[in-house]
Amino acid sequence: MPQWLHVNIYFKSCPKTMAEMAGQALPETKPKGFYKRLILYLKNVVGALSPQLINRYFYFFEPQPHLFLALEMRNKNKINLIKKMIKQINKPSFIESAIIEPSNDEDNGNAAIDFFHAATKFSFFRISKQYKPIYTNNNETKMIHCFCNQLFVNHKNEINFYLNRLKPFIKRRKN
Repeated sequence: MPQWLHVNIYFKSCPKTMAEMAGQALPETKPKGFYKRLILYLKNVVGALSPQLINRYFYFFEPQPHLFLALEMRNKNKINLIKKMIKQINKPSFIESAIIEPSNDEDNGNAAIDFFHAATKFSFFRISKQYKPIYTNNNETKMIHCFCNQLFVNHKNEINFYLNRLKPFIKRRKN
């Protein structure tokens, strides 16, 4: 069974930092600012460790920690080396701390982990020179459409998905 680690990241001035990142990570635009610096940091961590020490990886924003980067170790006996290498990577100044601890991400199942991994690889792609916003073949909305298509989600359900995603934005504008 694979062994997983989390790099639990806490931001300084979290609500302010998260609000700024939300505006800097809009779909179909080039990421910038804090968000781009964060993704570059995560990409540097992954790049320093893979493919020799880690296999799959993914990250999620959370309330506590503010973000975690999950890493699937190839060999759990290399945990101290992995921790040492992560600590040597320069963190952006808005990161207060990055705490490394074991996790049980294998409980998510391989299909879900593969999907999370692909989404993280796409977020890394978005900060590359090859990413072209609104280009049909790498448009985030098109990718969601293709994912729904493979699951036989009909157009009505797909439209409902997009409308449900808009509800938080509509509520914020009313307030």
